[in-house]
Amino acid sequence: MSTFTHFIRLTRPLNLFIIAFTMWLMRYFVLRPVVEVNEFELQLSSFHFFLLVLSTVLIAAAGNVINDYFDQRTDRVNRPKNIIVGVHVKRRVAMLVHQVFNAVGLALAFFVAWKIGMWKLSIVSFFAAGSLWFYSVQFKKELFIGNIIIALLAGLVPLLVGLYEIPLLIKQYGTSVREYFQLHRPGEDASLYFQYMFYFILGYSAFAFMLNFIREVQKDIADVKGDSRINARTIPLVYGIKNAKRIVGFLIGAAMVILVVVQQMIVNDTYSLIYLAATILLPLAISLVINHRAVKRAAFVKAGNWLKAAMLFGILYSIVHYYIYYFNELG
Repeated sequence: MSTFTHFIRLTRPLNLFIIAFTMWLMRYFVLRPVVEVNEFELQLSSFHFFLLVLSTVLIAAAGNVINDYFDQRTDRVNRPKNIIVGVHVKRRVAMLVHQVFNAVGLALAFFVAWKIGMWKLSIVSFFAAGSLWFYSVQFKKELFIGNIIIALLAGLVPLLVGLYEIPLLIKQYGTSVREYFQLHRPGEDASLYFQYMFYFILGYSAFAFMLNFIREVQKDIADVKGDSRINARTIPLVYGIKNAKRIVGFLIGAAMVILVVVQQMIVNDTYSLIYLAATILLPLAISLVINHRAVKRAAFVKAGNWLKAAMLFGILYSIVHYYIYYFNELG
């Protein structure tokens, strides 16, 4: 395997693809249908959206590289065959790549935010880059903090699309929406139209946060031997593996209940329920069972893979929602 191939593996291209794909789904299958049903148009240009996605992917790639850079001691125990930094890619090269990716990613984020007249939005990207650095250096060793940081950053991926697009929509169409509400729906708050878009994306962000937090705890259980070498204070090392398994089981169960409640209260239709049960609840249930029975690292990794499948299908629900609610209107 060539050095270039190892370098590509270091950035975790599948994770980067999922980030880009998630942002694309949020724009074209969540926001655009709501906008085009009312004969409006998205305000962030396709080019600027591409730069925003590229910025997010580069910052995430930089985070993946620096995480592997500082993970060498634990990886020698947890995954010795998969070590890249220091074996296939030189340490100084990994650090340089991290710095270049971060610099370009942050520059692109600032450029897009400045170009649309909201430069302060770039603070989100600077926060993400800084959080990934401090996570790799220190926070991943701390109780709860590392798990929360990664889950929060995962939740920011879909939310970022709304943060850049919705204010532009309000600026462009706010007056038209208020006039429509005054004429056809007097007494109702016109801001509900834009709030609906934001809350829908916020729902995906909350879903990503919730499942990624559980996934991080599962990873800590799987990596407990390596983490003990660096005196990390992860949940399984502080409370024990059995209690960590109980925490994961409780969180998965809670997530399943929350998803069902949300489905019944907000998107109560047969197709959504079938999709939820077959592609999200079922993988979560399988992950729950495997996690309960797991003893060896391979089993915890398998439980985590089922959880990742539930995450992916959760994001893909945006396509299902599009065809259920907007296909007829958009033709």
